[in-house]
Amino acid sequence: MREIRFNISDTLADKFELAVQLTGGNRDQLAEEFIKSYLAKALQSAADEFRQPEQAAQSTRSTAPPPPPSRPEPPRGVPNHERPPRENTWNEWGKANQRIPRWARNPQQNNHKILRAFFELQKEMKAVTIDALRRRCSDPVGHPDTYVPHFDNNFSQMKFDHGHSHGKVFEERNGFINVWDHISDTLQRYRDYFSD
Repeated sequence: MREIRFNISDTLADKFELAVQLTGGNRDQLAEEFIKSYLAKALQSAADEFRQPEQAAQSTRSTAPPPPPSRPEPPRGVPNHERPPRENTWNEWGKANQRIPRWARNPQQNNHKILRAFFELQKEMKAVTIDALRRRCSDPVGHPDTYVPHFDNNFSQMKFDHGHSHGKVFEERNGFINVWDHISDTLQRYRDYFSD
């Protein structure tokens, strides 16, 4: 193990300490999960930028779509040491696929409330920002059906697929939130459960 130190504002540090106390989290484990999430996003972003010119060149060469892979692949841009062993790759990635049906039928669960708020905002605004989702889920009076007391902690658990996370549902880029491709089909099948 290696110790890494960060300097953050006193206010942010106080809020973090309070959140850790309220949720009973482990500081080291949380820091490691945040760093893994950051690495996955950063590497995905770099891979996307690298692929764009290549994809444009391919589209001018051929209009026919490439054949589907013989078996689904885990998400790109994730370092090999974070990938599960090859034999269970698909079972390990996209674990929200098994959880979405349960979340859909449980409107009191935080995952359900966050997804409900996301779909509401998507209907209202088309593009959903993290700030809009946070406001919607933090308003017990105006939006009691989507109120999540510890929104940031619960939402962060829905942005990665490893460890003890809830399962990756969302990707966040430049403040905007999208549904992760690997679970979008399952989520669309249950979408009606998350609305009135």
